[in-house]
Amino acid sequence: MSARRALALLAVLALASCRTGRPSGVAVEPLSAATREEAVQQLRARRESFRGMRSLMRVRATTNGKTQSFRAQLVVHDARRMELIAYTPVGTTAMTMKADGDRITTDPAVPPASFNFLRDAELAPAEVAMLILGVPPRDDLSYVYESAGLQRAVIGDIEIAFDPPAFPAKHVVVTRGADRVEIEHLEVMQ
Repeated sequence: MSARRALALLAVLALASCRTGRPSGVAVEPLSAATREEAVQQLRARRESFRGMRSLMRVRATTNGKTQSFRAQLVVHDARRMELIAYTPVGTTAMTMKADGDRITTDPAVPPASFNFLRDAELAPAEVAMLILGVPPRDDLSYVYESAGLQRAVIGDIEIAFDPPAFPAKHVVVTRGADRVEIEHLEVMQ
């Protein structure tokens, strides 16, 4: 093997080893509800037995008039702890954000306003992340249900739309003022 081919093979292997990690686990089963009321009951049961979920996502975020698109992995451990891992175009980790309760840390450090859509006086960031996955974190919020899952949720000045209504969520749009985050869940695992 020539030195050029060996170098090319090493480069390919290095890039492949840094690619976006797929979430591990078992695929989340969709709801089996025939009515809106059954969906509400099933989603409450899923919340009560929640042991964590992971999603590989395609994200398009518009904040302060600037738009960024990237792949990310959302890991929600429980209603208090979550992680968001953003990937570069070649699949390496660009940034990791962790939330424990209301405390958010990032590596590398980013301005706190970067995660305004996760900050709400009524919910912890992990509860907002649960909602993005299609799990209503509490009953005292404003939800619109369909038989397949959530259609819409409003938390203070944050609106979350699910198109189509489904559990697990497929396409989610989070708006807060002029900020907008569009999420396409590619794989959702338990």
